Amino acid sequence: MAQLRRFLRHVLEGGYLLQAVRALYRHRLSGRGRFVLWTSVALALLGVDTRRALVFLPFALVAPPLLLALPQLVRRPPRVSVRGRIPARLTAGREQSLVVSLEPEGAVRPAALSLAWGGPLPPDFVVRPAEAYAELTAGRTSRVALSLRADRRGRFELPPLGVAGTDAFGLLRSRSRWLASPVVLAYPRYFRLNDLPLPIGRRYQPGGIPLASEVGDSLEFIGTREYREGDPPRKIDWKSWGRLGRPVVREYQEEYFSRIALVLDTYLPRRPPPAARARFESAISVLASVAERFSRSDEVVDILAAGPDLYEVSTGRSLGYLDNVLDVLACLEPSDAPPFQTIEPALHARLARLTTLVAVLLDWDEPRRRFLQRVRALGVGVHVILVHEAEPRLPWPPPPADVGSASRLTPQQVDTRIAAELAP
Repeated sequence: MAQLRRFLRHVLEGGYLLQAVRALYRHRLSGRGRFVLWTSVALALLGVDTRRALVFLPFALVAPPLLLALPQLVRRPPRVSVRGRIPARLTAGREQSLVVSLEPEGAVRPAALSLAWGGPLPPDFVVRPAEAYAELTAGRTSRVALSLRADRRGRFELPPLGVAGTDAFGLLRSRSRWLASPVVLAYPRYFRLNDLPLPIGRRYQPGGIPLASEVGDSLEFIGTREYREGDPPRKIDWKSWGRLGRPVVREYQEEYFSRIALVLDTYLPRRPPPAARARFESAISVLASVAERFSRSDEVVDILAAGPDLYEVSTGRSLGYLDNVLDVLACLEPSDAPPFQTIEPALHARLARLTTLVAVLLDWDEPRRRFLQRVRALGVGVHVILVHEAEPRLPWPPPPADVGSASRLTPQQVDTRIAAELAP
């Protein structure tokens, strides 16, 4: 008896009983089951005195299905193979579908299955439906479609997705088979940007880019080689073929092309007001739109300067993907220190190979103007995009001879263009 008391005291003081009850409530009761449980509790409290109230009658109707479902608590996980891949990346505000395939393992009896997450979803991350149901039938694969949406950019750690057997009413769940807990990156919202006038030029690139696609000023002849399957016929060197008796193609190395640097202004005060934070999010969306525009063109995005940090990226001309830039922007936070003094020395060391710099700014003042003037003095074309809802500190727009071309967007205009992209 003393040992039993010590065991009970250990369980209660260690919180194991509370944890077990919490796990039972969260993982074994479905949404329907929680509703029926609390309805039964409320009806039981209201109908304690059966001589004065007839509430026990609806209680007698609500409680039995929950009692009949209790055997699910001791049943094993269903004999089913769970296949599905939760996307590692999605764009904020855009819904993405997820299909989970449930394939029976061997001969199984027909049963009801329940799909549910093993914990609460992160804020601003929506899954519809929150719980889904399917039928398990021998020799037949069931598929369940889910819809995922992140309402903001960022990094989300999702709970595991579990598949369990359930009763006919879908109230209680057996033990589950789980998909691994995924980490999802939500990219910033962006829109298709076609009207972007840029001072694009070309510079000599020593060595070229061996992986660059065959587009542009590929005029430098570097030699010949044997024909390989897939080589275009226009590169065949017919004279060498006739001399050697086997097909030979000419090789070129691309030496002149455009390289772009993207600069994002991330400076905000330590405790920014809501309007400043909204401006920052709009600036990230604008820069993502600029990067998406270059991913469809012949230019190469070489450097991304996001606040005080400098990233080496390569997108465009078959060199990489838009994801290189969006991965950085997904988790970017504002900086409370002016970034231009930090990035300028590192950026100037690379300006010799750049042709254009696109700067997305949150304000227009003297330090920003001087930074872009020094960049332009090195022969780099500059285009400034100001994201601001009011008049900046210096007159806008600046003279073309000062920093180059310039344009302006308000956060409301950015939201309008994004909404137009998301509209069905």
